[in-house]
Amino acid sequence: MTIQAWSPFQYGMFEGHFVDNDKFPELNAKLQEIADNHQSTKNGIAVAFILTMPANMQVVLGSMTPSRLTEMIDGRDVQLTHQEWYDIYFAAGNDLP
Repeated sequence: MTIQAWSPFQYGMFEGHFVDNDKFPELNAKLQEIADNHQSTKNGIAVAFILTMPANMQVVLGSMTPSRLTEMIDGRDVQLTHQEWYDIYFAAGNDLP
């Protein structure tokens, strides 16, 4: 059984996307920093974050914007380090138990 992440770029019920949203400055800064290191985009790094999880997840993209879809699809080729993955996790406001 494979876990699927449906519309993983949304936050809240009808709030919108977290990428490039002023409500998430630390997360977006970290995504941009890592994107620059991988010649990618924030959307691509967000996809790579999900695909790096050990659960072997699938990303179900909900975007209808061709440029955003291209960026997200390109994220499948990005290999994040463990440090980069945790940097994103913490920048999103998460803590470890």
